[in-house]
Amino acid sequence: MPALIDVQNLCKVYNLGEVLVNAVHDVTLSVERGSFVAIMGPSGSGKSTFVNLLGCLDKPSSGRYWLDGIPVETMDRDQLAAIRNQKIGFIFQTFNLLSRTTALENVELPLLYTEHNVPDTEDRARQALLSVGLSGRELSLPNQLSGGQQQRVAIARALVNNPEILLADEPTGQLDSHTSNEIMAIFQELNRSRGITIILITHSEEIAGYADRIVRFLDGQIVSDQPVVHAVHVPEVAPAAEEVLL
Repeated sequence: MPALIDVQNLCKVYNLGEVLVNAVHDVTLSVERGSFVAIMGPSGSGKSTFVNLLGCLDKPSSGRYWLDGIPVETMDRDQLAAIRNQKIGFIFQTFNLLSRTTALENVELPLLYTEHNVPDTEDRARQALLSVGLSGRELSLPNQLSGGQQQRVAIARALVNNPEILLADEPTGQLDSHTSNEIMAIFQELNRSRGITIILITHSEEIAGYADRIVRFLDGQIVSDQPVVHAVHVPEVAPAAEEVLL
């Protein structure tokens, strides 16, 4: 069985006027189905650009990328959009929630962009919120939720289409250590119980310790790729209802 993600000699070059920037240079990497991978590196190391390439948010300048055995360069615009909507869930540091839209409506958004009408849109969104410990907060607006609760809504939104892959860019970057641990507990549960492949960008060694593998970038290249010997394990997800509202 081929790796879920397989890239070979991947490069991304940006033309900034008279300067060419090799954001990603000659990267080869495979990610097996059900993996939990942390990607680390200093600012400007290429890690975010690389994850954008994996998420089909950007196109490589050269190299090959197979997603679930299919070469991504053969996909047309509609196929790439379907991949981003149905196969991959995205989670960001800044949550990216619509401020005047309830938690339930924020989670429903990806279902509105599917090729076919989803008859159980509200039920699926409620189940996604339940899975991240936010049952009872469906009608709350983002400004009525704590940072941790907002990130839970963002995770629920990423899950509502039942993706195989979650790509998370600094998902705990705006959270305190206690709330960060709660969010990482959710990621571990999704990975271990549901088999979702997770690729997470972080600057934190502690957060990276929740993963099973750490890939380190420097100057657009992979400089280290090692398993986590003693991964942090959180046995259960703490209920969001205990959080103090901001």
